Amino acid sequence: MLFSNQQISLGLDISDRSIKAVQLKRNIKGKLELQALSQLDLPPTIFEEGEIKDSDGLTQFIIKLITKPQIGSFNTSYVTACLPETKTFIKVIDIPPMPEKEIHNAVKWEAEHHIPIPIEDTYWDWQKIDTPAKNNARLPVLLAVVPKNIVDTYTAAINNAKLTPLALEVEAVPIARSLLPYSNSNPKNTATMIIDMGATRTSLIVVDLNSIQFTVSLPISGRRVTETIARSLKLSEEQAEKAKIICGLDPKKSHGAIGEILHQTIDDLINRIRESIIFYREHFPEGNKIGEILLCGGGSNFKLIDKHLSSSLELPVKKGDPWLNLKPSPPPLKNNELISYTTALGLALRTSLNSSDYSL
Repeated sequence: MLFSNQQISLGLDISDRSIKAVQLKRNIKGKLELQALSQLDLPPTIFEEGEIKDSDGLTQFIIKLITKPQIGSFNTSYVTACLPETKTFIKVIDIPPMPEKEIHNAVKWEAEHHIPIPIEDTYWDWQKIDTPAKNNARLPVLLAVVPKNIVDTYTAAINNAKLTPLALEVEAVPIARSLLPYSNSNPKNTATMIIDMGATRTSLIVVDLNSIQFTVSLPISGRRVTETIARSLKLSEEQAEKAKIICGLDPKKSHGAIGEILHQTIDDLINRIRESIIFYREHFPEGNKIGEILLCGGGSNFKLIDKHLSSSLELPVKKGDPWLNLKPSPPPLKNNELISYTTALGLALRTSLNSSDYSL
């Protein structure tokens, strides 16, 4: 279920404070373009740390999301949805070379040594990773594990909205699919780090050798920064969010007051990124050096963040382009608005590209 691939479906991004949906279609020339797009904010009572607390309430919001889209109209009841990063486990593991029919049991045995809960209490799936062949090399496999109660509650909320979930994905997967060029060609000789700055947390994703290698979830959130700005400068949250986006880290804006508040969070983020880069270098010795950083998520929408990170980390840093794999069709929104739909677009691209893998 985590890696399966079936007919075209809409991408449903469910997070603690918002839900988004995107459906794609092919035009008469066979090119992908937008069919429909929709977004709704959620009250804080629906979720608590990635777990659904009000399933009926979530179902009603999903129904409203689908029936009253901002752009276009949805014409499918099939859904590819994502699962919360903080409640999932994704990791590359190695097993000895063996016949195809023996891989499943070998992965299950190996998985039991990597996850903190009994394998019987989880849904899990795996996928072989294509890497350059080496003599007697071990077989790398991408493992995804999710507690059963998380999958069951998400599935129930979707089913109760009269929708059919075809696949559930760990959030890092559609993000990478959306921001990196889709290709089954040879892997690049550098790794990419993706930083997804969301409303309630930030995720670091390292993609290398045609696969996600590891992910890290950080307690750094765009909403917390907005609340700090609002409290410090005696603004409403709506005013604080606008000030964050417009002023950002620019010392010439708002007398540098917004930038000073943002620096506290960004400096913490920079330290976490450095720690993750060191971790990858030490624990993935066969991997490539991280050569670029891509930013996504609504929390990354403020001025000069890319330049500040690039200067501090001495790496190329840029805002991700979630419309990358949909060109030359025109994007429905400006990039600073579209970046919040990165996950939903990646989910929609799964079946639209007719591929369930993340060869990037």
